[in-house]
Amino acid sequence: MPERHGKADMIAVRGCMFPDDRCYDARKNVWLKSEDSNVVLLGATSFGVALASEFLAFIPKPIGTLVEADRAVGLLELAKTIVSVRTPIAGEIVAFNQAAVVDPSIINADPYEDGWLVKLKVDNWGGAKRSLVSGSAIAPAFEEAMRLENFEGREE
Repeated sequence: MPERHGKADMIAVRGCMFPDDRCYDARKNVWLKSEDSNVVLLGATSFGVALASEFLAFIPKPIGTLVEADRAVGLLELAKTIVSVRTPIAGEIVAFNQAAVVDPSIINADPYEDGWLVKLKVDNWGGAKRSLVSGSAIAPAFEEAMRLENFEGREE
């Protein structure tokens, strides 16, 4: 059963934490958080981190790249595979996390703050976020994603 922790900032699902101040795409295992009216941060979820175990490299697309919804903003190298980090919304890459390029272990250690991946400039954040889950929809969406992955949970 999902739990709320602290100041109701975090939602726990099977030992994975989800801050409730951002929006999520449970299929792509990414979160998005508005920095201002047209720039959003994008990063990997704690569930994505748990599935990956350890990130060995983060290779972002160049600044200025225009990406369509469902397209890659970069690659994450794992022990035996490389996965695309896909954005659920269209935008222009205006920055990437150089610290995560240099030391991808920060993605594992702090996926929601220091381990963010890219900043996207978007035309219509208000409209774009309607396709994402937030608030009370976070726990059910990730429960289903975890069920589909046969993910039993991670120890807290």
